[in-house]
Amino acid sequence: MLLRERGFYGNDRRTSHLRFRLLGPLQVNRGKKTLELGPPKQQALLAVLLLRPGLETGVDQLIESLWGEDSPAYAKNLIQKSVSGLRGLLTASDGDDSGSGVTLEWSGGGYRMDVGASEVDLYTYEQLAAAGIAAARKGEIMQAVKLLEEARTMSTGPLVEGLEGPMLDRERLYRQERFLADMEVRAELELELGRHRNAVPYLHYAVHKYPLRERFLWLLMLALYRSDRGNEALSYAVQRARVVEELGVEPGPALRALHARLLLQDPQLMVMSALRQDSGAAEDEVAAPITIPPLARRGPFG
Repeated sequence: MLLRERGFYGNDRRTSHLRFRLLGPLQVNRGKKTLELGPPKQQALLAVLLLRPGLETGVDQLIESLWGEDSPAYAKNLIQKSVSGLRGLLTASDGDDSGSGVTLEWSGGGYRMDVGASEVDLYTYEQLAAAGIAAARKGEIMQAVKLLEEARTMSTGPLVEGLEGPMLDRERLYRQERFLADMEVRAELELELGRHRNAVPYLHYAVHKYPLRERFLWLLMLALYRSDRGNEALSYAVQRARVVEELGVEPGPALRALHARLLLQDPQLMVMSALRQDSGAAEDEVAAPITIPPLARRGPFG
C-alpha cells in the first residue's frame, strides 16, 4: 500500500513525553495515553499553531485561519478560551519531573508554540523527505530510497483529517501535493536501481488511487515494459485514453510520447533515466544529467 499505518508510540514512553500526529486525524499522546483535545475549533487552533512552529501568529490571523470571512462575533474570546484549554492540556506533566517541554505563549504580536523535545510526525516526515531528495540530488540513490521509504510510512492520511478551517484546507491540499511529488521521486529511484518488478505493485496502487496523476501512469507503463510485460503497459495506455475521452481532455505530451515509443519497442526505453528534469523533458532525453529541483518544506500558507 502507498499509505501504511505505523506505530505511534516508539520506544520512549515517558509519562510526560508528547507525540503529535498531524497526518491523519489529529492525535496527541502522552506516553500510551491519548489526550482528549476538546472541541473541534480548539483542535483546529492547535493544528494551526503546530503548522507554524516557533512563529508568532496574531489573533486576526488565527481568526482568518479558522473561520475566514465568516467569523463569529465571539471569535477572539473563543481563541483565548481555547488557548487556555490547550495550555492546561499540553503543559501538564502528570507528576513526571521531566516535563513535556511544550510552551504556548503570547509574544508581542501573537501566540507562539514551541513543542520542545516532543515529537511531531509531520516534522519527521519533512526531515526524512528533504534528506531523501538531497541524497538523490547527490547521486546517493540507495540512501535516497531508504529515506523516502521511511517518509512514506509516516503518512497515514490527509493532514488533520476532519478538521475545518480555510488555512487547514489550503495546507491539506499543499501537503498532499508535496507527498505525491515525493512519492513520484521514490518510484523514479526504484526504476533507476533496476527494481522494475518491485515498483509495479506500488505504482498499480498509486495509479488506481490517483487516476488523474499522469506521472504515476507514465512510471507504471515504463516499469511494466521493463518487466517483460509490454502488452500490459500498452493496455494501460488504452485504459488511460478511455478515461481521458470521458473527461474530454487529451493525455499530456510525456504520456503520448511514451505510448508511441512503446508501440515502436524503442530499445532506449530499457536504459533511459526515469528521473524527471527541471525542464520536464527528461523522459525523452536519455543522456541528460540527472537533477532534482529542491522542494519547499514549509507550507506556503502558514
